[in-house]
Amino acid sequence: MGGADEPDEMLENIVFCPNCDGENNHKTLRTKERGKGVDHLVQCQACGGVQTIELRPPNAIDVRFTLSEGSDSRQIVIEIDDDERFTVGDEFEYGDAIWEVTRLEMSDATSSRNASSSDVSMVWAVRRDLVKVRLTFTDGEFSFSDSLICEPDKEFKCGSIFVHDQEKWRIRALHSGRGRTLNGSMKAKKIRRIFLHMPPNYEDAIEKKKRERGRWRGQDFPGREEHQQKVRESNIRRKFKEKNE
Repeated sequence: MGGADEPDEMLENIVFCPNCDGENNHKTLRTKERGKGVDHLVQCQACGGVQTIELRPPNAIDVRFTLSEGSDSRQIVIEIDDDERFTVGDEFEYGDAIWEVTRLEMSDATSSRNASSSDVSMVWAVRRDLVKVRLTFTDGEFSFSDSLICEPDKEFKCGSIFVHDQEKWRIRALHSGRGRTLNGSMKAKKIRRIFLHMPPNYEDAIEKKKRERGRWRGQDFPGREEHQQKVRESNIRRKFKEKNE
């Protein structure tokens, strides 16, 4: 079965044409591999001019990174294309985690908001999908430390109950790195350490409540006799004053 000749295979690409001084569609006439790259002989569809387009993969270079998770930091080396550029605020994936570039350190120890991979000396980044929060547990004279991994926006509140290894602990204080607070709440991404104490048992709670009630009549507390003597002297002075007025 006869038919017309098959049309020439055409691969159209938008390429800058020096003859037209603009970008036009180009037809690929020939392709030849060159090392790790390839050369394309292309023809402009507007003016018919021919030129060779060389495509070469970028070279890989080693770039130093400091990756931070909470208060923990580690330095690693990652292989990056030499034409890659970094910008503060960029996010990237590494080791099944998402990281945000926070600082670009140059070879002269200055910092920049934008730099190429070949110029930057150190890329500083923090983990953004999860954070590590350090914990310190205290039960009387016994104390130990641990940590947990959670979402950055998870909130912890002073005074609330926290379950660790099936035991209940009460959050005593939250430390942000700038200071410690015994009240309020804080998001995990701002917390440097959480301090927890074992909640008091029933007897301890009753005793603490008695101490916090103040100096009620009939309550036994250190300095009770001195306090009662001061009250008696105060009453005598008040009655003497009222009598002589």
